[in-house]
This record gives sequence, C-alpha cells and structure tokens, in this order.
Amino acid sequence: MQVQMLLKKASALDIKMICPLHSLIIRKNINLFIEKYDKWSSYTPEENSVLIAFSSVYGGTENTAEILAGKLADKGIKNIKMYDVSYINHSIILAEAFKASHIILATTTYNAGVFESMQAFIHSLVSHNLQNRKFFLIENGSWAPTCGGQMKAELEKLKGSDFLTASLCIKSTIKEDKLAELDNVVITIEKSLNKYTIKGLKTCFNPFIIN
Repeated sequence: MQVQMLLKKASALDIKMICPLHSLIIRKNINLFIEKYDKWSSYTPEENSVLIAFSSVYGGTENTAEILAGKLADKGIKNIKMYDVSYINHSIILAEAFKASHIILATTTYNAGVFESMQAFIHSLVSHNLQNRKFFLIENGSWAPTCGGQMKAELEKLKGSDFLTASLCIKSTIKEDKLAELDNVVITIEKSLNKYTIKGLKTCFNPFIIN
C-alpha cells in the first residue's frame, strides 16, 4: 500500500535515478522498473502462466504433478514451470509465484498435516502476503489424506485467492479413475488461462524438476 501511494506521488516527477535501499542504483530503463514496482506492490501477476510446486515422499505426488504438466502442455499451454519444494530454495519459487497467475500445489499428508517442506513454502507465500492468484491443490494420503483442506485454509488468508476447483485427492499413486478427473482440471485451468490472457508475453515450457 505504501509503495502504491508513493508511485502515485512520483508519477508527476521526471525521475532520473532510483536508489533502492537494498539494491543497485538504477539509471536506465526507469519506466520498466517503475512498472515492475507497480505490479509487485499491487500483487498483479507478471505472466499468464502456471507454477507447479510439489513435494513427494515416494514419488506418487511428483508423478501426478508431472502428468498434469504434460496434459497442460498437450493443450498448448507453454508457460509452465515446476519446482520440488523439498530441494529448491524457496526464495526462487516465491519469485516465480509473484510472476505466475496460476499456482498448483501438490503434496502429501504427513503426521495428519501438510508435508514439512510444503508447509514451509505455504508459510512463505502467506508471510509475503501474495494476493490475487488462482490455485489448484493436489493432496495425497494412503489412508487419511487431510493436507488439502489444511493447505486451503492457509491460502484463504491471502486476499483474492481463487480456487479453480475442488482439490484432487489421490491415495499413494494416481489411479485410472482419477485421470478423467485430472482431465477436467486441465480443461478448467485452460479456460481460466484463456479468459485472463495477458497480451504480449513471451512464453516457454521450462519444467525444472529435481528428483
């Protein structure tokens, strides 16, 4: 809010230089950086894209996330990025979350809660007050999957969170009957992306997966 107020005041000025408190002095491309500050401080997605963040104990959740990414790519969705939150520094994934319009979180139930690395990442999203994102959740649990509702409860604390459809629940590994359900999810995500297309974006399919 403070940055938005400052940008409104600064809009009437001829800015020659930006001297950030924690970064390099900016002397060129001033308007580009002001545009970035405006988007970041208003929590506007930079890209019409899909971020898939997952954590997996025995590979079943990771496999489901990979299948979903493949199905999205088959639909022609090009801007997809995948990260394993158990291995990739959360600051990197958080930066991608600020860029992406759609965020998919997939994890397993652990001690009747959310698996620890995913819990920590969600805490990072909430503590950074990420807003105005569309979410889809995948929960895994062999006999008592409970993490989906807990993830949603945390993400609902964020203003403008929109859950595209109910969570997909798998037990250990994805079964044949769940593939049709996953296809419906892909259609929902595709329609949502097309509805909120941001023009002029450079797109790429760049999955980043650490096994």
